[in-house]
Amino acid sequence: MRTRTFESLVKERCRSGDLTFPEALRFFDDLLHYKDPKPSIITFNFLFTSMVRMDNLSTRYPTILSLFNQLARPRGIPPSVYTYSICIDCCARVNQADLAFVLLGRLLKDRLRANPAVFTPLLKGLCENNRITEAAAMVFDKMPKLGCTPRLCLGWVLRLVSHEQGLFANSLFASSTKHSPNLISYTTLIKGYCSAGKISSATELLEKMIGKWEEFKPDVITFSTVIDGLCKEGAVSKAFNLFEKMHSLGVLPNTVTYNTLINGLCKQGAIEKALKLLDCMASKVLVPDVVTYNTLVNGLCKKGLLEDPGKFLQYIIYKGHKPNVVTYNAVIHALCKREKIEKAKKLLEDMISRGVRPDVVTYNTIMDGLCKMNKLQNAMKWLDEMVLKGISPNIVTYNIVMDSLCKEGETDKVEELLDDMISRGVQPNVVTYTTLLGGLCKMKELEKAKKCMREMVSKGISPDVVTWNIIIDAFCTTDDVMNILVNMVLNHGARDYSSYINLIKAYVKRGNNIDEAMSVLKIMKQEGFEPDLDAYAPVKEMLLQMGRVDVAKDLIAQINEKKAHD
Repeated sequence: MRTRTFESLVKERCRSGDLTFPEALRFFDDLLHYKDPKPSIITFNFLFTSMVRMDNLSTRYPTILSLFNQLARPRGIPPSVYTYSICIDCCARVNQADLAFVLLGRLLKDRLRANPAVFTPLLKGLCENNRITEAAAMVFDKMPKLGCTPRLCLGWVLRLVSHEQGLFANSLFASSTKHSPNLISYTTLIKGYCSAGKISSATELLEKMIGKWEEFKPDVITFSTVIDGLCKEGAVSKAFNLFEKMHSLGVLPNTVTYNTLINGLCKQGAIEKALKLLDCMASKVLVPDVVTYNTLVNGLCKKGLLEDPGKFLQYIIYKGHKPNVVTYNAVIHALCKREKIEKAKKLLEDMISRGVRPDVVTYNTIMDGLCKMNKLQNAMKWLDEMVLKGISPNIVTYNIVMDSLCKEGETDKVEELLDDMISRGVQPNVVTYTTLLGGLCKMKELEKAKKCMREMVSKGISPDVVTWNIIIDAFCTTDDVMNILVNMVLNHGARDYSSYINLIKAYVKRGNNIDEAMSVLKIMKQEGFEPDLDAYAPVKEMLLQMGRVDVAKDLIAQINEKKAHD
């Protein structure tokens, strides 16, 4: 068999996923016997990758490394960077970090250029063994010196050390006299902290950078990253303090910085401050972009402060900016909220004429507006139109229409729509089933509701509070549904205080399940929901009616104790 033909066979077996370790060894040995031409290192990489992913690696890794050494012999087939990365990963997987470093040394000796695929398993091994300072040195010293930017694999490090509460950053500063981290390195780390929600660690690191201003001068990207993290956390006042600080240090904010702050203010409803910041932005000769205006449109519309959304849109166009689909969607949403559906439709025509293609959100917004105005038939026409225009309905689309159908008692059409959405590859969610259950229960179609409940549970969809409160109200006197209900309440996480109360009331309403009701009281406490008088009262009344006076007295004592504490 020719070399290339045999290589194709080997690759195919590796791709199959059922290659065995002995079979891989035979392939490896056979490949070494081909001389004219020699097999490609790529084929050997296929074999190494497959072997590393097999079970029992802890006993097989010496064999894999031995095979690697056979390749690396004089007149052998020189390993590539990827070959080294596979074997380094092999060592890291079996907690042999020191062997991995030996391989890294050999790679550099072979004058190959290390890339993130080489460093990532090394960092993994160091971090998992709490060798944080060494990981820091690698990221901020060795990697930059070898021309490998740390941002490409820093996310892995941050995930591993996020529980260290800043230990990673402190290690960097403790070793800063020995190593030479740069601005890109620190900004990358700050971005990672912000992405992980560790804003305090990002802020602390930035403050340390400012403290060493001559060594690390944070730039507008560094400051903007932390400002964005603070705004997303809701700490807009702290973000403004940092904004002012960067000014005082001579770091000029850019459009992204302003957009971040404007967005933070709009989310807090501080629209006037956001508009003042827009004016400040203009005074600094910074030109607002479409993101700036999108943010303002959203904020103004949500607060109902935009008297004529269409005029504001024309103002954006007048300023020379081309609104995108997000801009139009925000304005269309504002118009629909005010029941100005006709204006929303005209705006849809306008966006199309300007070359902006509407998306599923655009249609969902208009359909939702129509449904809320009790114009279900019009909404259904829009559903047909979006499909004809090649815009696929999503779960939100179907839920909007289903909700209106259920309110009108059209449960048969809801079931048809459910079949249609599944056939289109859109999977129902808890809102879908809750909507259908509510409609079926309202129409007293309880057998269909039971079927819907079972289907929901069989699909692994956890009911939310609204779902099983609907069920409790409709089925508390039915044994088989009561069993499903108990499973839903006690074995699924989506529950709140009112759900426990309703379950207690359901047991009491049945008239012969007082012990089960008492059990729910106990479970409530275990789950951290302290029963109040609403929980105790129905149980107490039932106990007295059943003549279980002693138990009722104990419960009354608990009620009185509860009153005293309240």
